[in-house]
Amino acid sequence: MPKVVPGYKEQAQLRITDAARVVFQRKGFTRTTMDDIAKEVGVSKGAIYLYFRTKAELLIHVNDRARNEVLAGWEQLLEEGDVAEGIARSLDPITAGNVDLAVWFRLVAEAANDADVRAALEADHRDDSKEMRRFLRRLEARGRIPKMHDPAVIAEAVLMLLAGAASRALVRQEGDVRDRLEKALRVVLRL
Repeated sequence: MPKVVPGYKEQAQLRITDAARVVFQRKGFTRTTMDDIAKEVGVSKGAIYLYFRTKAELLIHVNDRARNEVLAGWEQLLEEGDVAEGIARSLDPITAGNVDLAVWFRLVAEAANDADVRAALEADHRDDSKEMRRFLRRLEARGRIPKMHDPAVIAEAVLMLLAGAASRALVRQEGDVRDRLEKALRVVLRL
């Protein structure tokens, strides 16, 4: 019996997640099938199901990966740099055209009629809220932001500002969106 190489499962999940993101962008979540994703990866549909039970579960992993990339970029803010500017920099991949926000908005629209998509987006929002609260508490503990009276409300406000700014960046396609976001973050975070 062949031995599984350490890290194989994680690498397989990453390949599947990357392929799913590409196919979701190309076809939209609803029209994408597990067969489409399997073809993109170059494996059988059964192989996909070894790692992800449903397409909605796969969507959660796609969103988790994107969130983790953003959070990794924020880690340096725990020690140095302008916090509001650093968080606002999260928009750079969007304004540079490296992230297709239309995929996100299609998912939000599909959530109106698809309970699986709605559940996946709700789970994603809960994760975003938890990670934002955790990040803000870490900033507060290091004295990078003032003491928060209600971290849950501040975290939700920051997430709303990010979502709204991303939406404005998609619609307006102007450079001032990041500057406005940075100013709004200074108010919310009392910087």
